[in-house]
Amino acid sequence: MSEEILRRYNVVSYGDLRSEGLSTAEISRAKRCCLMNVCRGIYSIVAECPLPRHSRIRRLVDDHEWVEYVGSTSAEERLRDPRFQQHLARLAVIHYPRYRSGDVAFGVSAALLSELPLFDAELRRITVAHPRASTMTSEVRRLRRVTPDEDQTVIHGVRTAGPVRAGLELISWQGPPAGLAALDLALRMAVIATTGDTRLGSSNPRRMLTIGREIVGSEFVPAALRLKRGRQMALRILDMVSPLSESYAESRCSFNLHQSGLHDFVQQWNVVHDGALLTRLDFLHRETMTALAVDGVGKYADAGPNRMKRESYQHNTLLSMGFRVVHFTFPEVMNRKAFELKLFEQVPELLAFRRAPLLK
Repeated sequence: MSEEILRRYNVVSYGDLRSEGLSTAEISRAKRCCLMNVCRGIYSIVAECPLPRHSRIRRLVDDHEWVEYVGSTSAEERLRDPRFQQHLARLAVIHYPRYRSGDVAFGVSAALLSELPLFDAELRRITVAHPRASTMTSEVRRLRRVTPDEDQTVIHGVRTAGPVRAGLELISWQGPPAGLAALDLALRMAVIATTGDTRLGSSNPRRMLTIGREIVGSEFVPAALRLKRGRQMALRILDMVSPLSESYAESRCSFNLHQSGLHDFVQQWNVVHDGALLTRLDFLHRETMTALAVDGVGKYADAGPNRMKRESYQHNTLLSMGFRVVHFTFPEVMNRKAFELKLFEQVPELLAFRRAPLLK
């Protein structure tokens, strides 16, 4: 998401609306039809309301695509959509008008600004670090802690912990799996920024991994060493971090494998058949020819019969080549015990390759 976010989504303040001549009572009524709360005193115009008294709101609309999108969904659908809820929370972090001097967004709020993956995160409050103050309101949780200058950046005009620091903080804030998922994407973004190649993960995944591990050593490890708490845990998580995870589910699968003592799986392995690329495996254990497909064919349920037919062909061809393919749904990768049970039940030979987990 570019800096255009500052000019999109029809974000207006209470002061903007008052300057258009709307009364406090009318602004309150408009929240039932064309205004959506972002945070206290900040709104998003989500409908071009036909009411004559709301014409002054209507003329502030400049992002018509946003209005069309919101109009095409129900309130219940938006409430159940984690991406929409995270987007609203991101807008709140960006447009919150009462930051103090010294505030630095951290934790979930910093992850939102860097668009790192989150799952079931607490989005109600903006989280900020401050070197001297510690307060709690319905909108902001302000903790007294220092964010090193090296780990700070500015995103959309908000001073925040950068993506690496945000991912490291999520280890203690939301747990090691969530921290790994955030750090995987932070590393992927760092590799792309270094190489300028957005397709490196598919064209040359092994090179992407090599560059990624170099960046972990030069940038991620020093950031972990600057942590006041959780330093050893962070360093162990960094042993798992890979730029090859393409989704939250793949990061969770990677975490499960390492915690199951299986450290020999490789990610994004290209399989060639009859001289052409057949498919790219999410995970492969070469010694046992075990391929893991994260989310299984269910993730293509909305892609139509042609996609399903191609996936079926790829699956059957892999079997004919001697691969064993284990499909995992999202709920299965989110439950490590269920993941282990299914994996070792279908491929018991993997038990011989188990070693100690990376985290005790």
